Formats: sequence, C-alpha cells, structure tokens
Amino acid sequence: MKPLGPKVVALGGGHGLYASLSALRRVTDRLTAVVTVADDGGSSGRLRRELGVLPPGDLRMALAALCGDDEWGQTWRDVVQHRFRSEGDLQGHAVGNLLIVALWELLGGASTGAAADLLLGGPPGGVPGAPSGAAPRSAPGGAPNSAPTSAPTSAPTSVHGSLAEGPSSGEAGASPGGPRGDEPAGAGVPGGPAWGAPSGSTVAGLDWVGRLLGAHGRVLPMAAVPMDIVAEVRGADPSRPDEVTRVKGQVACAKTPGSVLGVSLVPADPPACPEALAAVEDADWIVFGPGSWFTSVLPHLKVPALARALTSARARRVVALNLAPQPGETDDFSPQAHLEVLQAHAPDLSVDVVIADEGVVEDPGALEKAVRRLGGRLVLAGVAADDGSPRHDPARLAQAFVQIFSE
Repeated sequence: MKPLGPKVVALGGGHGLYASLSALRRVTDRLTAVVTVADDGGSSGRLRRELGVLPPGDLRMALAALCGDDEWGQTWRDVVQHRFRSEGDLQGHAVGNLLIVALWELLGGASTGAAADLLLGGPPGGVPGAPSGAAPRSAPGGAPNSAPTSAPTSAPTSVHGSLAEGPSSGEAGASPGGPRGDEPAGAGVPGGPAWGAPSGSTVAGLDWVGRLLGAHGRVLPMAAVPMDIVAEVRGADPSRPDEVTRVKGQVACAKTPGSVLGVSLVPADPPACPEALAAVEDADWIVFGPGSWFTSVLPHLKVPALARALTSARARRVVALNLAPQPGETDDFSPQAHLEVLQAHAPDLSVDVVIADEGVVEDPGALEKAVRRLGGRLVLAGVAADDGSPRHDPARLAQAFVQIFSE
C-alpha cells in the first residue's frame, strides 16, 4: 500500500492556493485546504449579497485544484470552473459556486442523506455513473476512494422544513433586519444562514462536492461567517501621498493605489471553523502561500482563534513565496518584504522553511536574514513555470515539498 504521506494544511485562497494544492495533492493523501472567505466581487459577491452565504469562489477553486488527473477529475474540474456567458442573470456565475450554495441550502434544511439522494439520484454511498476507480472519496476520516457507508458526520441530522422551502426567515438567530453596522455584507440576509450559525452544513456541503469531484483532500473555510477585509493604505489618494486611509472590501484592497500597510477583518473576532482548527492541531506541516499576500494569506492570521492555533500548533511551517509582486496589493515588494509583513501581522509565528524561486531572488543575503528572523531556513529551488508567467509549476513545486517534508 502506498504511504499516505504527512498531514498537511494549506492556507490561502484564489490562484495562489490553487497552485499549492495542485502541487501538494501529488505529495500526500492527507491534505486539507483552509480557505479565505472574504471575497466580495464577481459571482461570489453576488451570491453572498443575495443569499447571505459564505463567498464560494475560493472554496470552489480549491476543490478544483484537488481534482485528480484522470478523466473523471479533469471533467469535473472543468465543470465546476465553467462560467455562464449570457445577457441575463446567470452571466459570470461559475457552475461550482451555484452547486456549493445549492448544497448549503439543501443541507441546511434536511438530513444529509435526503439531500444527497436528491442531488446525486441515489443513496450517499457513491455517485451513480462514476467510472471504476474514480468514485468520489469518503468523508474525512475514511480511507481514500473507499465507499462511504454514511454521510459526513458534520451534517445536520434534523429536518426543518422541506428542501424546496429552505430555512425560514423566522428561525431562531435570523436577522431579518439585515446586517448590523459592524457586520460584513451579506450577514443576516433573510433566508440565508443566521449570523454566527454553526458551520456543520457548510462543511458537509463542501465534503459532498469533494466526493463528487473525487477530490484528493478536504476543503474548509477559515471562518464560519463571511467577512470583509479592511486595509490601511498610504497614498490611496494620489493627490495625498502621505495620508493613510482605510479601504474596505477584498476587491477594493486588491486594486487600491498606494501602499498597503496592513489588514484587519470585519467582524474583528469571527468564529473560526471548528474543523479547520482541528486540522491545524493535527497537522504535521502547515503551508502559507503563495497567493495574494494581504487578501488571501494574511487574513488567516487575523481570525483570533485560528491565529492562536497556527502559532501554537506542533506542526512545522512552510512559507511558499510569490514569484512576483502583485500589482496594486504588493507593488514593488521584495521577497523579504513579504516575510516582514507576515511577521508584523503575527509576531509570535515561527517558520521552519521558506521556499523561493532561485530565478527571482535578487538579494539572497537579505532574504536569508529575513528568514532567520522568523526562525527558519531558506530553500531556493526552480519552481516557476517555463512560460515566463509568474506561475508556479505544480510538478516542480511538488518536488520542493517532497524534499522539505522528507528532511
């Protein structure tokens, strides 16, 4: 039997997390992604505002990255990533976003078994029509590719009305009056999840999508509620280059002119996803990055319970640096500047290894000093794609992880 590999938790969101997961699924069968849930743009932003759900886009991308290289995995990867093109309401919506949100609604109002029967056309033991050897994996805790005998344990087991109706706006904990002034957009939307509601149906829905895709790992949100990122920016107004202002929203923060100095979250103390905390506690390795530094990587360290878990975990920690600064968010950032910002946002966080591409590090000595200040060592490796774009090559990044995990 093939060894399962180390237990790895990867943090981030968007294209950066997609890159690390595409590499890590080649290295271990025990992989968990903990994903930022602050997106307020595009399809995710629309669903968040309309239904009050977590923004599903980064979760969808993580699930797509965990799809296998066989026909089943690649077909479902393309399906969930597909975006509708129309002149109507579906314009720009990703199929996977709609699928995830549909499952959250189903699982929020019925037992997991009933929801699965409706969605998959059969009992929750597998997906009808799946090719031999490509059946969806069991819920976490079961062996990969085994036929599950029950639904994910985190799913609700009671029925609160019909599947078609969904949760009532009069349920306990609902906020029919809309979000409070300190709540992010989408919180307390009538008919959507109540503010601070348990994450069970959210996690169960992601587990079911993972089984459908045959995902090589598990995807979890970093928090149980949607949130907004607030950035402190110097020079957001070009006419006042020394003025520091606050910019709110992930999309606005990612595109803002000026220099981002730091980020915080609204709400300031969101409830961490319990399953994410458990995964961090149980991990052998925790991977930060690559990805949008201020809007995908650092937000994990601003969720208080998750930050405490990340700094106190027994796991060793790896930082995978970006191949280039991100326009707007990290303009003119050197590799060592990324680490300095990481340390400023989490002074108690120690790092064991930092991976950087040898072709983009202009001052290895300065980067080495920054790595040592975090308590780690620097690994320079060729992890970039050959096409000249600032993208990691999954096979090369996987090889770097193999080397680090085996030492």
